[in-house]
Amino acid sequence: MNKSLVLSFALGWMAPAVYAGEGHGHSHEAAIEAAPHGGVLRDAPPFKAELVLNGDQAKLYVYDKQMKPVTLDKPEIKGRLKFPRQTKEIIVTFKRTAAGDAYETKMAGIGKVHRYDLHIDLQIGDQKVLADFGVDNIH
Repeated sequence: MNKSLVLSFALGWMAPAVYAGEGHGHSHEAAIEAAPHGGVLRDAPPFKAELVLNGDQAKLYVYDKQMKPVTLDKPEIKGRLKFPRQTKEIIVTFKRTAAGDAYETKMAGIGKVHRYDLHIDLQIGDQKVLADFGVDNIH
């Protein structure tokens, strides 16, 4: 009887922790597939977006549902960068690469920051979607 009481108490105590993660600000979860360029892959229905960081350089690749590269028809797109203890977002402009396969930008000092949110407004053809990245840059 004593063991079942302890087990009931433990399960009841843990239940709120299971639900505590719900409602987090990122509406699009990590995609299941492996990221082709080794970055962070997120669902951005009807697309998938991959963010690749290399120091202060950031590249964004966009794929369809079958992970085939999407034609990037806009010369640039905008994003919003937010750090945990700052109230103001920083506007970031991504420009299409010369090869036309990705968007890229430089975010000075970003490689030294441990955590931030990056929200990128994608426009592919007439479709506008949000690519939402919560980045934990802890190694």
